[in-house]
Amino acid sequence: MAQGGNDEMKDADLNNTIEALSSQSDNEFDYNTIIEDLKQYADHPINLNNTDVEELNDLGLLTPLQVDNLFQYISSYGKLMVIYELQAIPNMDLETIRKILPYVKVNSDLSDFHVKTKDLIFKGDYQLFVRYQQILEKQKGYLSEAQGGSANGYLGSPFRFYTRFRYNYGTKLSYGITAEKDAGEQFFKGTQKRGFDYYSGHLYLKDVSVFKSIAIGDYSVNLGQGLIMWTGFGFGKSPFVMNVKRQSRKIRPYTSVTEFNYLRGGAFTIAAKSLEISAFASYNKIDANITNQDTITQQVFEVTSIQQSGFHRTQTEINDREAIKQLVTGGNISFNKRKYHIGVNAVYSKLSAPLNSTLRPYSQYNFVGTQLLNASIDYHLIIKNFHFFGEEAISDNGGFGFLNGVLIGLGNAVEMSVVHRYYARNFQTLFARPFAESSAPQNEHGTYIGISIKPYRKIKVDGYFDFFKFPWLRFGVDRPSFGYDAFAQFNYIPNKKTLVYARYKHQQKQVNRSNNTGFFNELINERTDNFRINIDAKVTDAITLSSRVEMSFFKQGTGQLEKGFLMYQDLGYKALSFPVAFSVRVALFQTQGYNTRIYAYEDDVLYSFSIPAYQDRGMRYYLNARWTIYKGIDLWVRFAQTYLSNRKTISSGLDEIQGGTKSEIKAQIRFKF
Repeated sequence: MAQGGNDEMKDADLNNTIEALSSQSDNEFDYNTIIEDLKQYADHPINLNNTDVEELNDLGLLTPLQVDNLFQYISSYGKLMVIYELQAIPNMDLETIRKILPYVKVNSDLSDFHVKTKDLIFKGDYQLFVRYQQILEKQKGYLSEAQGGSANGYLGSPFRFYTRFRYNYGTKLSYGITAEKDAGEQFFKGTQKRGFDYYSGHLYLKDVSVFKSIAIGDYSVNLGQGLIMWTGFGFGKSPFVMNVKRQSRKIRPYTSVTEFNYLRGGAFTIAAKSLEISAFASYNKIDANITNQDTITQQVFEVTSIQQSGFHRTQTEINDREAIKQLVTGGNISFNKRKYHIGVNAVYSKLSAPLNSTLRPYSQYNFVGTQLLNASIDYHLIIKNFHFFGEEAISDNGGFGFLNGVLIGLGNAVEMSVVHRYYARNFQTLFARPFAESSAPQNEHGTYIGISIKPYRKIKVDGYFDFFKFPWLRFGVDRPSFGYDAFAQFNYIPNKKTLVYARYKHQQKQVNRSNNTGFFNELINERTDNFRINIDAKVTDAITLSSRVEMSFFKQGTGQLEKGFLMYQDLGYKALSFPVAFSVRVALFQTQGYNTRIYAYEDDVLYSFSIPAYQDRGMRYYLNARWTIYKGIDLWVRFAQTYLSNRKTISSGLDEIQGGTKSEIKAQIRFKF
């Protein structure tokens, strides 16, 4: 008996999941990867009776305790008969079941693991995407100097163009090519005679003979808890308070359009019973800010920073394009059992020119030079209801980074997570993305405590407290400092069609006083608070509604309290018998500036995402429609517009728009066969 979520539930729950994951990020992470993964599992659900720990960890929606309890239940009582039998498993609450329902199924079919080579190569899904988007108002970067533009304006046209071809058979085989031109970049002329500014290709195979995975082309590598290498998605502080442990396949295909933080070359993982060996090598040209270059040979002698924007719109940005070459190689040896694991990791990076950033007091421990070597040991150990995990790392300059945590099941109604991290001021990495307050694991000590309580089957309360300190200086903070985060969320699920939650988040940290008169800057406390009430309801089989009210508050020292407010109403329509589906939002907002901006996830075309900041005073609305023209041919059209009643211009610099209106059109077509 196979069971999985219907299309409406898949789309709604995917949006809710991305919304929760993005709530702490301020839009710093490209969520294309996780969107693609969840869509992939929605199309090819995991058979819970025929899966393993790695696959469930890769899904990313279950905690290690829940995964272990699932396997213990099946071992004790046999295979699951129906999907809702999950309610009998310890720590599997209704919200978790609702969250994973679109991506899992229950049956006794063993064919998932036994695929004929002919089927693997020819009976998968072929998909071709073409996407166009553009801001309709004229931006300053596209104006001539006579029109009030800049001499160093955008060289190309204002549209963004994306295309991708991909074949995949579930998660076992994938190959494809992706190409993108950003707005402002030239296209088949000038500096971009090769057409698109960015090309990416990959070939990925899983479970082939002794190889657990093989990747050629562009790929990502995730090791341990991310202290020395993590180029994929990883949970941080989010409403999923128990999802604080990094867990993913070590090697994955890279299909995103983010033009940094990926590897290009080859990688593999070999498995022999409980032993796994992984190795990878990458050689890629990367963008960097050049400070010393031979004017005749164009050889680069020194750079001050590695660029991550991926933009090549102006002559300045083009000058930094592919400025240096980067070699990255490394590997992992691990011994794996369901109850325990230990692994040894190493990563070596070499740049073709020295990285030598401008020396500041806060940056004197940053990496400089051409070569960096990192090594680490990671582990996990399950003892009854305790799941211990961690990673201990070192950089070749002697800097250390430690992360250790435990997940605790305190009966069926209470779970707790604890994470302690210690990142020395001289710990240096280039590809790290562990659990942290800062963007890099350096100069940070902290302790996180999360708790999830289910006092009643329809009620769940989640919360965390995270205390962190920075023993050395930071950008904008000229003394050692500290701070903390506090978060609480109350979830109420009265029935399978309704979700209500209330959320409060508070953060306090120290920053420089803006009007210091002394020789040394004085630190003051900076406080931010957010409060949200959200209701999602499925009114009929075809209509869903989502309503939200959110407030934000900001105060620095004894300064004035700044306030922000957002209110929106969403309407979604999708009927199985009708070829057109759509979602629409109308939002009203008023904030006192950047400090009280409010982020909110928006429905978008497939494999794209939008998390804009609602700021100043005005209204924003969008319409996102999908038309299934024919079986295998889908067309998306999205129009979004922001109107600011208190501004005469929108954005700044080359993106500045005269007037208080900003409009964007996006269209995408997919051929699937």
